[in-house]
Amino acid sequence: MSIANILVVDDEPLIGLAFQRELIADGYTVDSVLNGEEALKAVRLKKYDLALIDKDMPGMDGIETCREIKKIAPESVLVFMTGLFDKHNVSKEKQFVEAGGRTYYLYKPFAQGELRAVVHKALNEGK
Repeated sequence: MSIANILVVDDEPLIGLAFQRELIADGYTVDSVLNGEEALKAVRLKKYDLALIDKDMPGMDGIETCREIKKIAPESVLVFMTGLFDKHNVSKEKQFVEAGGRTYYLYKPFAQGELRAVVHKALNEGK
């Protein structure tokens, strides 16, 4: 089995750093970018098995980022992340799935082990 390449797309640099630390420790290759535009540049240069995408970012939001990544890398699994659980986000989750994302949601702050569990499940589903 090859090592999975993971892209973290979040406008909070500390989130990207924390994800990198945790997922690299599990043997994944992890890159982190701060917005949708940088994510598109990254997926044009490298194949990512999984992208963790924040819903709310300046410029291109998570849904538009998902839609554009799917055009470039349709095989990538895309996971929705947000800091809030509310009715507005339920609607955004539906849009995310319609744009090609998966129905794995990470609500910040995550419980210990939750990130690893979601990444493992997302990468292994359908194999």
